[in-house]
Amino acid sequence: MFQSNRTGETSQGQSAPSTSTNKRPQHSIIGTDLKITGDIESSGDITVHGTVEGSIKCRTLTLGDAPVISSVEAETVRISGSFDGEVRAKKVSLTRNAKVKGDIYHESLEVEAGATIEGRLARLEGPAAKKSDEDSKVTDLKAAQAAG
Repeated sequence: MFQSNRTGETSQGQSAPSTSTNKRPQHSIIGTDLKITGDIESSGDITVHGTVEGSIKCRTLTLGDAPVISSVEAETVRISGSFDGEVRAKKVSLTRNAKVKGDIYHESLEVEAGATIEGRLARLEGPAAKKSDEDSKVTDLKAAQAAG
């Protein structure tokens, strides 16, 4: 009665745990009622709504509500709440509710009207930064030639 011909199912039709490992990056969420003291590292994405006192290193980081973090290193960072520390990312987005105290090192920076920043902004060296520098040199050269 509860038998199944499909592989990986028990006699009651429930799937048996898979023995293969899932290599896709995962998405982790730190809820508003959670406080973490220490460093976090993930190959996937992290969303923080709670409090983190330590560094975070991941692929994509979304900061909401009021996280307290000492440093962040990611490919993409989106800040929607308060942040105190240092950010290093290829792409950084600050929403209108972002309140950042600290330095932001970026290749690309997007700041919505209403966001506040107290700290330094500096471009990271990378392919996008080098192309942008070359474009500005060409523009400066053309402007100098036109003036002279």
